[in-house]
Amino acid sequence: MPVNDFSTLFDFLPIGAYRSLPDGTQLRANAALVRLNGYTSETEMLPAVRDIAREWYVDPTRRAAFSRLLETEGHVLAFVSEIYRHRTRERIWISENAHLVRDAEGCVLFYEGTVEEITERVRTAKALADSEARLRQITADVPGAVMQAEIDAEAVRRYVFVSEGVRALAGVEPEAVMADPAQLDGLISKQDHDRLQHEQAEADAADRAFHSEFTLNHPDGSPRWVELHASMPTGHGALQLRTAVMVDITARKQAEAALRDSEQRWKLALEASGDGVWDWDLLSGQEVFSCRFMQMYGYRAEQTVMSAQEFDGRTHADDLAAMLQARQAHLEGRTPSYVNEHRVRCIDGSWKWTLSRGLVIARDAGGRPLRMIGTHTDLSERRAAEALRIERDRAAAADQAKTELLSRVSHELRTPLNAVLGFAQLLDTDPTLPLRHRAWVQQLLDSGRHLLGVVDDVLDLSSAQSGGFRLELQAVDLGGTLAASWAMLAGEARRAHVEFVDGLAGQPPLQVHADPQRLRQVLSNLLSNAIKYNRPDGRVQVQARLQTGEQVTQVVLQVADSGRGMDEAQLARAFTPFERLGAQRSGIQGTGLGLALARQLMLAMGGTLTVASTRDVGSTFTLTLPAAHDPGHPTAG
Repeated sequence: MPVNDFSTLFDFLPIGAYRSLPDGTQLRANAALVRLNGYTSETEMLPAVRDIAREWYVDPTRRAAFSRLLETEGHVLAFVSEIYRHRTRERIWISENAHLVRDAEGCVLFYEGTVEEITERVRTAKALADSEARLRQITADVPGAVMQAEIDAEAVRRYVFVSEGVRALAGVEPEAVMADPAQLDGLISKQDHDRLQHEQAEADAADRAFHSEFTLNHPDGSPRWVELHASMPTGHGALQLRTAVMVDITARKQAEAALRDSEQRWKLALEASGDGVWDWDLLSGQEVFSCRFMQMYGYRAEQTVMSAQEFDGRTHADDLAAMLQARQAHLEGRTPSYVNEHRVRCIDGSWKWTLSRGLVIARDAGGRPLRMIGTHTDLSERRAAEALRIERDRAAAADQAKTELLSRVSHELRTPLNAVLGFAQLLDTDPTLPLRHRAWVQQLLDSGRHLLGVVDDVLDLSSAQSGGFRLELQAVDLGGTLAASWAMLAGEARRAHVEFVDGLAGQPPLQVHADPQRLRQVLSNLLSNAIKYNRPDGRVQVQARLQTGEQVTQVVLQVADSGRGMDEAQLARAFTPFERLGAQRSGIQGTGLGLALARQLMLAMGGTLTVASTRDVGSTFTLTLPAAHDPGHPTAG
């Protein structure tokens, strides 16, 4: 993969991501890292960062330690440091994951990594540590939330000691609890109370301590989450002692709930972009999928849990190995994230191209991944569009190759063909040539001239299609050009008994912006076709008008005949080179190049050529060209 290739995950990752040189020079920074450093854009931030060791880390030696780890291990995971928010100099805590990128010879090119702000987490951890230290001190000095109970042979419990801490925890006095255990037990919901008794009975039967969590309904009306640690009973005889410690874990539970809410908001935000979200517990092997994820593959919305192995089985066999390899590389910490494109089989059996992205968000002390979350993006439309683009490019290349081949072949044919025509003309001028041989020479001349016309048309068509056509655009009298074109065909029209109706006669002269020779070529082709494919006693009618648009004035010319017409299938192929639409079986001479060349010439002159036709009624060809007086096309001279 090229070193300058970044996936969209880099830009949209909700935590900071960067690329930097070993000396600290920043090469790239995503939007999250720019915001973390107090800047508004990458272009603003990169020039401002000069020496990351002194400018970023509160302890400058952290950069050296970070670099040593990278050099020795090749990657760094969860590297926690206190840094300055670069622009504002505010002190915050971060966790970094990074890896080295080397060239083919093993030389270090740059570092790549992610940066996540964990200020609140560090503060919370510090606060929790301080709280636990205070709790230990209080417990040591004044046994507060520590209780000891006597349990008789009939499992009746009586507290023999309750620390002062129970007052803050449960809002009851220690003496009241010792006098009546119901003073504390009554604050526990019946459901939690029954569960605690059941857990205690199981622990007693197994002769072990037990641990549980429950809520207390504090007299001030607020619920308190409590963590209970109870020792196994000690003593002999009818009375046994059990020691228990109750710790208020309300803050932790609230933090966990806030984290869940934060994750849920993040997942909803991802779903709003059209992505499906997955959450994988690697210890249990279970994956939880969002409703959008399930809908992508045709599952029921409520069917959101299955094993990761089960869903992997829906990956296309040709893509499975690469997908597993990319995912394993991230699980092992060799890549900063998991990114892979593969096909997934939907419930209906169809295949959907998917961009799968993921990130390990929890590891144990040994670095083993515990939890991974990610998204699936539907790439089917993009892949289909890419396939269409490839097919289009192939078709265009094939068409260009065909055009070049026709041009080269036509050029090669002209030289020997001119020689054939030259010698045939010499034979035709020989007065001693027998009459029988003279007829053969005439046939040779007719065929040669026809073939030369075909070659000329092919050369013109290939030049027009390749954009190498030279035109002399100027003001051209449309009526005069039309009359000259018809004059050359009048004899053919008389022989075919076809009448010419000139709708331009008596109208004000119309001038168009065109190449006079090429316009005459187009008109001659259309008029010749109108004669050849007409019916006896038919007619060819020509009319023209000015058409004014928003930006340009055009001349519209229509050539209509009363011939055999064309059906829809023939109309679709009318301008296809070498397509004669069945006329090759009629005995009428032609090459099938005239209309294709005429349209290309019209396009080259800035005009258009279209056709409308009704079977057994006739065809109407419509030409449009810019009017010569239009300011967008000044007249010559």
